[in-house]
Amino acid sequence: MELTTSRSETRRTYARWIGAILVCGMSLVWLLSIHRSRPADERAGQNLVSSTLQVTSQEPAVVKPLVGEGILQGYADARATVRQDLTLVSHLLENFALLVKGDDPLPLGVNEEIAAALRGRNRLQQRFVPDTSPIFNAKGQIVDRWGTPLYFHAISRDRLEIRSAGPDRVMWTPDDVQRQSDGSFLSAEGVQVPSLLEESLQSRGNGRK
Repeated sequence: MELTTSRSETRRTYARWIGAILVCGMSLVWLLSIHRSRPADERAGQNLVSSTLQVTSQEPAVVKPLVGEGILQGYADARATVRQDLTLVSHLLENFALLVKGDDPLPLGVNEEIAAALRGRNRLQQRFVPDTSPIFNAKGQIVDRWGTPLYFHAISRDRLEIRSAGPDRVMWTPDDVQRQSDGSFLSAEGVQVPSLLEESLQSRGNGRK
């Protein structure tokens, strides 16, 4: 009697499992039929949303900084000095001349021409410094930390002297700071007017001939 009861329970258990499997299978078939019966444009819309989510989840492209941005890091910083500023400008122009090359990589020494070359008006048409750089004023000139345009004196095709008007913002006065092409700086006595001013005017006059 007990053996017969056990067999009956086993059959009922099998029947329940088979019934559950059939129900799951029928549900799956029903879901697939609904998906296939939906309009094609609705399914395409879902695919478009999915692809859009994948695109927007990607990280934005990293904009590579220009060559001059790294070189001029700290320009006109309150913790630095005007001598350090002029050294940074000199290094920038040295790298410019190295990359552009050619017979005359640097302009003749006029501030506006050098500034334009750094912003892309050069043989390679390559921009070295962005317009938003602290070395430029609203007129596009290269200025010192007090906002006065720097004075450039071309010694040769790739050697420049760079001069700041100093805190009084007046060029050719005793507080001027001048960096020589060899990296040295003129002493307080060395920046006194008239000889340097006369040399500057003479070199400009020769350049016009």
